[in-house]
Formats: sequence, C-alpha cells, structure tokens
Amino acid sequence: MKFFLLKRLPGRMAVVFLFLLFVGSNGVCNAETEALEQLLDLLRKNGAISHEQAGKIKATLAKDRKVLVDREQAVAKREKALLQREQAIKERAEALSLSRDRIVQEVNRPSDAPVPEERTEIKIAKSEVETPIQKAFGEKKAFPLEAVFDNGFYLRSREKDLFELRIGGLLQVDYRYFSYDSDADPAKNRFDIRRARLLLTGHLYDRFFYKFQYQFEGAGGRRLLDAYVDTRVLPFISFRVGQFKEPFSLQQQTANQNMPFSGRSMGIFLVPWRDVGLMAHASFWKDRIYYGVGIFNGDGPDDTVGGDSDSPEFTGRIVYAPFKNMGFSLWDGFQVGGSYSYAKVDRNNVKVSVETGGLTTYFDVNSAAKFNIIRDVNARIRYGAEMAWACGPLLLWGEYINLRFSDVKTSDAQFHINLKDYYGALTWMVTGEKPRIKGGKIQAIRPLRNLWQGGWGALGLAFRYDHFDGGDSAYEYLIEPGNSVREATAYTIAFNWYLNPYIRLLLNLTRTNFDRPLLIEKDSLTGEAIYSDREDVVTGRFQLQF
Repeated sequence: MKFFLLKRLPGRMAVVFLFLLFVGSNGVCNAETEALEQLLDLLRKNGAISHEQAGKIKATLAKDRKVLVDREQAVAKREKALLQREQAIKERAEALSLSRDRIVQEVNRPSDAPVPEERTEIKIAKSEVETPIQKAFGEKKAFPLEAVFDNGFYLRSREKDLFELRIGGLLQVDYRYFSYDSDADPAKNRFDIRRARLLLTGHLYDRFFYKFQYQFEGAGGRRLLDAYVDTRVLPFISFRVGQFKEPFSLQQQTANQNMPFSGRSMGIFLVPWRDVGLMAHASFWKDRIYYGVGIFNGDGPDDTVGGDSDSPEFTGRIVYAPFKNMGFSLWDGFQVGGSYSYAKVDRNNVKVSVETGGLTTYFDVNSAAKFNIIRDVNARIRYGAEMAWACGPLLLWGEYINLRFSDVKTSDAQFHINLKDYYGALTWMVTGEKPRIKGGKIQAIRPLRNLWQGGWGALGLAFRYDHFDGGDSAYEYLIEPGNSVREATAYTIAFNWYLNPYIRLLLNLTRTNFDRPLLIEKDSLTGEAIYSDREDVVTGRFQLQF
C-alpha cells in the first residue's frame, strides 16, 4: 500500500515520505537496510526520485549500517569482558572457600595432632594486574604476583617459572661468659650481635637463579657477603658467577645457622672463604655425586685489600654418597668427600688468624710476625678430607684440613708453613628429628611438633673434639711466644632447643687448652698482663631465621 501511494506522489513528496519511513525505523537491522536500498532503486527507475536523491539516501543508510556494526562489536567485547570477570570472581570465591575450610580444620584439630608441613599462601592485592578489558584491548602487559610464606617470604608470578623473589633474614644475639686459668678478670663477658643479615634470593624464568646477602653486625661489618647469579645449562652442570663461597669443606658450605654449635671448628680459618669468580657445579647420578670447581681472584671478597699477585686461585670439591637413593635406609645419608685449592701468591697473602670458640685470637702470622720479615713465598695449597653420616636421629661428621705456604723466605731462612686441623662431631636429636645432608651440606632441623602447637619443639645434643697444629716452622720463624701458641685442643658441648623452624635457643660450652700460656689481655698503662693456658667460655644464643 505504501509503495502504491508512493508512486502516486510527486517526486519531492515521495522523497520526504521515504525519509520519514526510514527515520521511523530507528535501529533497523541489515536486512531492513537492504530492503530500503532495493526500494530506492525501484523509485529511481520509475522516476519517483532522482539519481542524486537516491545516492544521498544510500550514503545515509551506509553510515547507519557502520554505526550499527560498531555498536554490535562493542557489545560483544563487553560481554566477553564480563564473562572473564565472572570467572575470576568465581576462582577467588573458591580460593576463599578453601582457606575458610582450612581455618575450620585448624580450629578443630586436636592439640596433640602434628602440624601439617604445608606452605601457607597469603593472597595480597596485585599492584599491576591485567583487567579483562586490558586483556581484550592489549592496553597494558603486566604479570600478576602472589605472596607466599614458605620458610621465607616470597613474591612470585602465578605463571610457572617466570619470576620469584624470596626475602629472608638472620639474627643471632649472643651472651658470652669467660673463665681463664688466672685470678685476673679480662672483663670480656658481654652481649653481642653475632650476626644480622638480610637475604634476597630467587629466579628469573626457569634457568637463572640469584642471591644477595648483606651483613649489618659490627662497627665495620656492613658489607656485601654474597652477590651472584646461577645459570643451569644442563642437568649435570650449572655456572655461578659473582661473589660467593669457594667450593671447599663441609662445614664451610653448611650455613652457620644450621650448625649445632655456636661456631665452626678452628679449621674454618684455614679454608678459602668468599671470593669473586666463576664456578661450575651440580649433582648427578641420583644425587650420589656432587661437585664444584671454580676459578677465583684468590684474595677474598671484593672489598678486601689483596696482594700484588694477579694469578688466579683454583678450588674444587667433590662429594660421593655411594648409597644415596638405593633403598638402604641405614646408609642413605652416608657420604665422603675431598677439597683442594691452589694459588700462586706473594708475601702479602700470607695472612692466617685462628680464633677459639670465644673469638679469642690465639694464632696469628700476620700482625704478630717478627718484624714482618717475610720477603717472598711461592704458592698457597689447601686440601681436605671429609666424612658425614646421617642415620635416624644421629649425625656423625668430621674433617681434616691442611693449609700450606711453600718456599716462604725471610732474611735468613727458607721454610714451609704447614697448618692443619681435624675435628669429629656428633649430634643426637633427643626428640626424634632426623638430621639431613643434601647437596653436600647439613640441612636445617625442623621440629616434629612446634612449641605451643601441640609439642615442645625439638631438643638436640651435640659434641665436638677439635685439634689445631700450627707446625714448628711458623712458631720458630714468625710467631712471638705468648702472642700465639703452636697447638690448641677444644672440647665443645652444645644444647639446642628448636622452638619451631625459625626460632632456636642454644647453650654452648667450650674449653680450649693451649700448649703454652697465651696472652689474654695487657693493660697499656700499668703493663699488667694476663696469661692463661686454657679458656672456658659459655655462649648463650637466641637465633631467628626465615
């Protein structure tokens, strides 16, 4: 009917009628637009409207069609974003439900039930999280992070093996009480911040691992301890570059906070310590063999004033656990190993200072040398042998360490300095925890039942015999009698109470016998000196680590 009337109307009126018809159909679909275009063609052929009028109306229809398409695309994107947001809300609700169920389980758990060793995940607000709209339009690329506490505070990406940062720390507060074979009191009893450190470790992607460790204790002790990156190339080889411990000795590689004593043996002063260099290391054959071999500057940490020699130091260690992962539970924790180090040095590198368990220096070929008469030296050679056996609640281990300076020359003599130390130690966990050795290191003790969580923590006893020998040559040519002694023997008993995996109380008793009286203290005003042929020290320690 509309078409019949349209044909009877004059041209200009027909155009007006068609325009009103089009406007009245606001929100037309594509099919209606095509029908209108066909109608325009019919009217143009019948002479109802001109070509120019038909073209204008078609342009208007095309513009409206584009607006309609853009609107439909925007609606589709908005619906997709809403679906993604609904899915994220659903996942978060499920996570909160699981957390609520775990809280209920912890509340209903009997007081004498063991605490499950599960990591606690703490969900925090994400600073840079892609919203569904950002994902749809690609406005911003960010990685969502989650916070996790698992023997340390972690920030890690939810995408596996992308990024991880662990923040850890160590605090050891000591009180030391001394007793000497003398009526005089050297006034050395006091509290001490033995160690205060901040630790940052983590990984980038799945093959790059890093570690930074900074120490704060002591007047001049604020310095960087560790700063390195590890790169895993193959399952049987990784490379480490930066500043770190040289691969030498079981007790040197074991973290101090994991030792059952207040300090390591006297032989620790004979081994290489931290240095700047490159090392290859790994474990293979089902962890039965662990090795580490590297090249270093040979003069200590980066901020140390070394000697004039630019020859590198070569250091290596290998550990063999013949029964590891073979099903022999009695011998699974048994291992033997050896270490070796060689460097060409000069006379400025002849520095050895050995201390007791009470941090009293009793052997020093640096500051106490006679007139500093060392003129030349050839090489510095270190070697050691070790054994460890973890069986049930027992851990037995020991080492032999030798440090040798060859062809030391003074104004009237040439000789070798040969220093050695050996020790044997035993740990017994009274409450039944099992000490572990992994990667050639003694691992931390984790109580079966924490204090105030259904148990009393973990109790352990430890004993160590330690003997140091400075050799004849060093004492004859370099040591002032009284300032240093040639031999020392130490007996140590330690009582450990692990309240939980992060808090430990330690009581350490050490008696050190000297082969001759040692100068303990001298009054610069009166000249009164205190000598003793033994030192008894009791060390109490509070330790926090995470």
